[in-house]
Amino acid sequence: MKVPYHRFLSALCAVCFLILTLFPTAALAAQADGLSAAALTSEDAARMQQTDDAVAALTDSDGFTAMSRTERLDAALEQLEQLAAKGLVSARSILVDEENGMVSFAYSCGVQGGILVDDLDEENTAMNLSLLPSFDLQEMSNAPRGNLGSAMIYYAFDNTVNSSRYPYYSYMKGFWTAMGLNTRIDTTVTVSDLRRMDRYDLCILSAHGAYYPYMTGWLFKQLRTAPIILLTEESSFSKDLYYGIDLLTHRIIKINGRYCVTPSFFKSTYRFGQLENTIVYSETCEFLGVDDAIDLSMANALLAGGARAVVGYVNNVYTVYSRSMLWDTVNHLILGQPIEQAVAHAKDTYGENDLVWYTSQGGQRPHAAAAYTMLLGDASAQPITAKAPIRPFCRS
Repeated sequence: MKVPYHRFLSALCAVCFLILTLFPTAALAAQADGLSAAALTSEDAARMQQTDDAVAALTDSDGFTAMSRTERLDAALEQLEQLAAKGLVSARSILVDEENGMVSFAYSCGVQGGILVDDLDEENTAMNLSLLPSFDLQEMSNAPRGNLGSAMIYYAFDNTVNSSRYPYYSYMKGFWTAMGLNTRIDTTVTVSDLRRMDRYDLCILSAHGAYYPYMTGWLFKQLRTAPIILLTEESSFSKDLYYGIDLLTHRIIKINGRYCVTPSFFKSTYRFGQLENTIVYSETCEFLGVDDAIDLSMANALLAGGARAVVGYVNNVYTVYSRSMLWDTVNHLILGQPIEQAVAHAKDTYGENDLVWYTSQGGQRPHAAAAYTMLLGDASAQPITAKAPIRPFCRS
């Protein structure tokens, strides 16, 4: 005998309600997969800030800095277990990724977070302009004249104070602007800033990157990973509420109490193709995954948003190699070369990957896997057709 259709639907709804009542985190998992998310409440934001304060007390301490990598991982795990006992963190969500130096977790409201234990700022030497990659100024004299478009360097490596990196980017900004590519630097990159990438012909993501592990699924949990871009924007109660929907849908996550963006952030932000004709050059580590797990989700999200071409790295990349590759690539874009040819010239100059460069410099302790660039999208793209006039931007 067949069950009446309306009775079947009623029974199904009852089962779904029971599941969501017993397993509220399942609802958040569904939201992360594209369903509508409820707004983040003030209570949720307050509990997250309580968690972030506890995490910062650990990671910002002198004792944590003095620990070995293994000790940091253990300390991070212990801290999260204590927070889970207080109901601030989901105990079942805590994951230790020893290879990538990450302990990930979910706040009690379902927002994703993590503690990164590796020291990302490995450069400590002062700037020396003589160490800037050389370039043939006579060759640059052949560059086209006039307005060659606009570029924005999203600089989120550090706060620029006593920075060993920032002066190089400041120099490149001035050089490229003098050559006709109107270049700006955003030194306090926020999530909101990354929603305005469509204003520029060339967007350079100069930030730390990492690979983030997390659990997803309702009844059947699955381990997933995603490349993330780490920003220096510190979280706060008011910002958590403002970014609430993006946090609940995992477009934004928080690492060490700072905001990070995932591929779904770009996919959502530019879902109407606003990045049309923009070239995106990313210096972030693991932007395109790692050798045994190449992940094109970040690039595909930008391409789906209209970006004409995306350049990024697989694996962790040496800073000087990445900066040199950027310098050479953009200089040859200014000379009128398409992105494929410009990237190829940079590889011919500095090496097919960063280990080739490292060994040529006499390096004796190379990292585990070579970092190499990948180009996705239109290989003939050039940032020489300026977009509409740029609105005033207050940051230097």
